[in-house]
Amino acid sequence: MRAAGANTGLRHVREASTAAAALHRGVRTHLGTVGSAFTEGRVQLFRMASRLFALIIGIDQYKSGDIWNLTSCVDDALNIKRWLLSDLNVPRDQVCLLLDEKATKRTIEDKFVSHLVSNPAIQPGDAILIYFAGHGTSVVAPEGWCKNNALHTQILCSYDYDTKGKGGRVSGISDWSMHAMLHDLCQAKGDNITLLLDCCFSPARSRLNTLTRQCTRWTPTTKVTTDDLYAGLWPGAQALKVPGHGQGFYQKTATTHVALLASSLGERAMEDKEGGRFTVALLEAKDTIQLHRTSCAELAAHLPIREDSQHVVCIGQHRKRAMFGGAPFVSDSRFVPATPTEKNIRIDAGAIHGIVEGTVFSIHEHNYSGSLNPVLATLHAFEVHPTWCLARSKFPLHHMLDAGWARITHWNNKTPFRVHLKKTCSSFMQWWRLHRQLPSKKQEGSVGGFNVRRVKKACQADISVQAVDQHIAIERHDNLVRNGRSSVVYAPVKDPTADLSAIDAAARFHLHLHRRNSLAPLRDHVSVKLYRLDRDSWKIHGQNHLVDGKATIAHDKGALFAVSLENKSGMDLWPYLFWMDAGGYNISSVYHPDPSVVLPPLPDGAQFLIGTGSAGSEALAFHLNDGETSNTGFLKLFISTVYVPMGIVEQGPSAGFGDVNRVPITPVGSKPSSPIATEPVKELWDSLTAAVTIVRGD
Repeated sequence: MRAAGANTGLRHVREASTAAAALHRGVRTHLGTVGSAFTEGRVQLFRMASRLFALIIGIDQYKSGDIWNLTSCVDDALNIKRWLLSDLNVPRDQVCLLLDEKATKRTIEDKFVSHLVSNPAIQPGDAILIYFAGHGTSVVAPEGWCKNNALHTQILCSYDYDTKGKGGRVSGISDWSMHAMLHDLCQAKGDNITLLLDCCFSPARSRLNTLTRQCTRWTPTTKVTTDDLYAGLWPGAQALKVPGHGQGFYQKTATTHVALLASSLGERAMEDKEGGRFTVALLEAKDTIQLHRTSCAELAAHLPIREDSQHVVCIGQHRKRAMFGGAPFVSDSRFVPATPTEKNIRIDAGAIHGIVEGTVFSIHEHNYSGSLNPVLATLHAFEVHPTWCLARSKFPLHHMLDAGWARITHWNNKTPFRVHLKKTCSSFMQWWRLHRQLPSKKQEGSVGGFNVRRVKKACQADISVQAVDQHIAIERHDNLVRNGRSSVVYAPVKDPTADLSAIDAAARFHLHLHRRNSLAPLRDHVSVKLYRLDRDSWKIHGQNHLVDGKATIAHDKGALFAVSLENKSGMDLWPYLFWMDAGGYNISSVYHPDPSVVLPPLPDGAQFLIGTGSAGSEALAFHLNDGETSNTGFLKLFISTVYVPMGIVEQGPSAGFGDVNRVPITPVGSKPSSPIATEPVKELWDSLTAAVTIVRGD
């Protein structure tokens, strides 16, 4: 797992045949530095990391004085990256970006190998994107080029194209080389490869092209020779015969990849200050087309390029499959099924999820992340049950809603989350802008779907907030949370006075940490215990570390732990265990029952172990950052008499801080399958909270 700063808190360890083979998977948190729920001011909640990897290249400035520079290729590349990170939830370390002088031929080829072909994180079937914005060109092909007697070779112009190098002129990335590169990549990682090229290779010879060549992503070649082309070939390319069902990059029968090309043969790929017309049209399309159900060929046919002389081309045998093979468009646990009843809408979220009367939902057609999903209606819960609720609109609906998916837009927490704003002379203006955005006790309003109120004194608040340069510093005052030595989390944001997502994450964490069933129907009948595991036998030993809901554990990197649940309620129960880390405001699933399981995992009178490898559970390992003396996190257990998906509770770290273990994802577009019940069961739910403090020994 890639390091992204200091680690602290909880780890999960899967059972293996021997302790030495145990696989450690960390839930990353950052206590006292940067909360892992934050990155660049954006908090991404409940989302599974996208299985898409990208190599993005954008070149405006060229090394050769014979090649005119472009104006918007770098911006296009940055916009593509922003789309992947923001909309498709691609972690930052899965995107390699090469701009201008970084995009030499050698570097492009090296990154193609290290980031894609040899990347152990990429599994067969994962989506791979290769994007290029810059100049294209073509030259007369040497005899036998591509082993199919091609008349011309098409070339992607690297930053150093047509300049003198150690072995001759730099010949860029030729079509033969790219086909060989894609062949090697396909052999290693599968054929879910998308090639996007915003350039052109042989613009029509006309006076218009001459007059507007500064807007055309094509350049003539003046110095590269036949010897340079062969010298610059990708290793092994000469052993590969390109079929020849099309010119250069326009291979219609390609089996290794799908290509979207900015223009047809003989057409110009144009750019202006807004960007390349192909890239601009692509990024506009994502806001008007549901990409998860649109094939690459359909997308190309509908791209709204405002230029009659430029038509996007889609080639490849797999052009009829969804964009990126559908890999980034995963089901999003923020959405829960919504089903019309005779008069209202039943939503599969209830009191166990934190729903109360007045909770507001938006209704959507599907639950895919990263694909257009507009709001169809807004509903308010008016009748709340333990695992579901009924909701209705305050205004007449224009049409009857079909079955869809609901997402919480306002939690309607009755007890407001109280925020105190700290000010200094250097941050007075930022303090004043935050002061105007956060409502006071007398004002109505919310931040991020939560009732948030500004208070005058720190002693009245749950947190204190201070804007510091491009960070928001959050100081915790919650007595339950303050057990840890460090009480401040710094969330990086581009504009502390505009981005309140850090406060939203803190409010959501606070809500789930403190909420409980006031009737306590199961609390006194279920116990939670924490035991150390023997690394050789993977059996529990020693005493229960939890006393009155609290445990203090000496820091030991090699120590493994398991959680034991005991049920004396007289009813069979479904348990859901989460780890809550206040250092990053993360809520991650430790155990979630498999929905295909028929019987409740925690029968009456039985014990259930989480962490010994049984039932898909993982061992736990608690640890501290270097130099840290203590840290406190929470084991939050939800229990119910019926099965209910609980992924909606999770609040994971953003892209770039590693993955969080996720609950099973149910098939998109279908209602989650509930375990088979032999007879009706009365719905009850409850929760228990245990604080775990890790301390460093002498």
